Amino acid sequence: MKYVYVLVSGDTDFFYEQCYLSLASLRIYNPTAEVILLVDTETKAGLSGRRSGCEKLASSIITVSSPNGLTRKETSRFIKTSMRRYIEGNFLYIDCDTVICGSLDCDFPENIIIGAIPDCHVPLREHHYYRQFVDENLRLGFDFILTCSNYYNGGIIYCKDTPESHSFFEKWHALWNICRKEGNSQDMPSFNRANYELHNMISEIGGEWNCQISNNGLPFLHRAKIIHYFATSLVYITSPLLLASEPALLAIRNTGDIPSWLYQKLHDAKSAFEPRSRIIADKDVLELLDGSIFSMLRRLKKGHKSLFNTLESMAYRLISLLKKTKF
Repeated sequence: MKYVYVLVSGDTDFFYEQCYLSLASLRIYNPTAEVILLVDTETKAGLSGRRSGCEKLASSIITVSSPNGLTRKETSRFIKTSMRRYIEGNFLYIDCDTVICGSLDCDFPENIIIGAIPDCHVPLREHHYYRQFVDENLRLGFDFILTCSNYYNGGIIYCKDTPESHSFFEKWHALWNICRKEGNSQDMPSFNRANYELHNMISEIGGEWNCQISNNGLPFLHRAKIIHYFATSLVYITSPLLLASEPALLAIRNTGDIPSWLYQKLHDAKSAFEPRSRIIADKDVLELLDGSIFSMLRRLKKGHKSLFNTLESMAYRLISLLKKTKF
């Protein structure tokens, strides 16, 4: 089986550093694996100097032409949704924001054409973003979402080389282009819509292949093959994984290589967590964390600290008063 990454990156983002880290971790446990890196023309031109590490770790690099006028994010999704065209044989697609934790050598069951894991490891109706996903899909005219059981994450995708899988990717790519023109360049709505239109071609594979560590991934961590450290709702929240921290990624950017302290952590990624991190299972607390009030407060703390501090002080005094009145 081949392993495929898509990299579209410039000097102002961390996608290159994330990809380099993921490739390095893959090579620790899979030194002879065939790894293919799909890039756009602009990214390929920039893979030199301190950004040459990925090229050394990949078995081959394929440069894919994309239409003019796309943003980097759109270019990344353009390549991702059409990658079946450029790869011969079965492959496992891996997002850049991942760390490989073991051997990826596996023969998936013959009946699996496309394999993926439900987003956040839960059925759609139990997802904390259920309402947002429904609204997003209905705006695109995708009413399948109302009867959808699993909403699959596109971070790790197994793809068998069959006519059916080629049809799936052509459908996915066409639907993604429709979504993009409607102002939505995310790949999950079109990915799941393609699955619906092709009569549920996606098969669920084990959560250890896409351990979404910040969202219900804990039961899969001990046997995780791949840790996916940024999940759907955490793109603006610090990952609990030290390997994903800004200091780690900056260290790669500034030196062009993975420092020894970071490389050591790659060998034990399942324990490389921030020292101040918590496991929360209380349903009330989880609902608060997933709610709009928490999101608003976090944005206030980040962008309007004085206002946040005032509200925090008022809340503290109110709680103290309520305690006195035994409320």
